[in-house]
Amino acid sequence: MSTVVLAAAQEIVFKPAGWVALILILGLCVGLFFLMRSMSHQMKKIDFDEEATERPRRSAQEPRDDA
Repeated sequence: MSTVVLAAAQEIVFKPAGWVALILILGLCVGLFFLMRSMSHQMKKIDFDEEATERPRRSAQEPRDDA
C-alpha cells in the first residue's frame, strides 16, 4: 500500500499559478480601489445631523429605576 502512495506522490507535478492568476489579483485590486473611491464620494453626500440622533444622557442626579 505504501509503495502505491509513494508512486502516486511522485507523479504529481505542481505548476506555478502563472500570469493569469497575477492578472486576476491585480484586476481585483483595481476594482476594489474604484469601489472604495466611489463609496467615499457617496458617504460625503450624506447629510447627517448628529444632534437629532444623539440619545439623551442621564445625569448623576437622576434616580435610576434599575433596582
